Amino acid sequence: MDFYQGKTAIVTGAGSGIGRALALALADKGTRAVVITDIVQERIDQVVEELKARGVESEGYRVDHSKLDEVRAFADAFFQKWDHVDILCQNAGVGIGGRFLETSLEEFEWVISINLWGPIYMMNLFVPKMAERGQGSVLITASDAGLAPLPFSSAYNATKFAVVGLGETMRTELSEKNVKITLLCPGDIKTNVIKDGKMHIYDREGESARKAIEKYYEEKGADPAIVAAAALRGLERNRPIVIVPWSHHGYLWDLHRLSPRLYHWAMSLGLRLGVFHKMMGMKR
Repeated sequence: MDFYQGKTAIVTGAGSGIGRALALALADKGTRAVVITDIVQERIDQVVEELKARGVESEGYRVDHSKLDEVRAFADAFFQKWDHVDILCQNAGVGIGGRFLETSLEEFEWVISINLWGPIYMMNLFVPKMAERGQGSVLITASDAGLAPLPFSSAYNATKFAVVGLGETMRTELSEKNVKITLLCPGDIKTNVIKDGKMHIYDREGESARKAIEKYYEEKGADPAIVAAAALRGLERNRPIVIVPWSHHGYLWDLHRLSPRLYHWAMSLGLRLGVFHKMMGMKR
């Protein structure tokens, strides 16, 4: 029997980008039901229509995943209709760009509340029930920024390193319960994460680099459908980490593992030479 056939799945942050691609890919794989969340109701409605057009049961819920009471209300509503979840795709997250010295405490709190507490809330409410049943699969969308840190992303990197550590620990602890954990670590993907996020990156004239970076992701970012296909393939095969596309930053992870000292020297040199500015089309 196909791994996904007849199963019930949840995808958080499914209104666009990787989340939407995961939801649609799950429907195409033969899941019985795909339940989604997002913070934007219009996006939820559109994706639910797309899912139903593919012949699967679907419902959408507006959830702010930084708020425990909203996540708990979603869990209660879910279990009133479905008695269990087979596949949990913990994907909701936000982006923030900027050096540490330019990022406020309030912004650190904001990104941590969504990118770290969000997954903790969801998994606290859903994973124990998987463990009780003795089966389940969890896909956690982290980032290549959780494997090898890039400059201009201190707060974002911090949350993604934390999520990677959480997921890897859970994978070991839950193995005896037959609950499988896979970490998805995508590179530069064509999503709304830059448009919807916060940005403190500037060019040499002090102007915001948001438009240049948005253009970079639009032109150079990988298709979310490619990410979703790799993610579901990795989830089915119970892979611990899925890096996609490898050509983006997989080699940086290799370098970071080989020699953290060499890695940081290379990143510092690139920063001084303006490599990152040039790569993203910013004025040095």
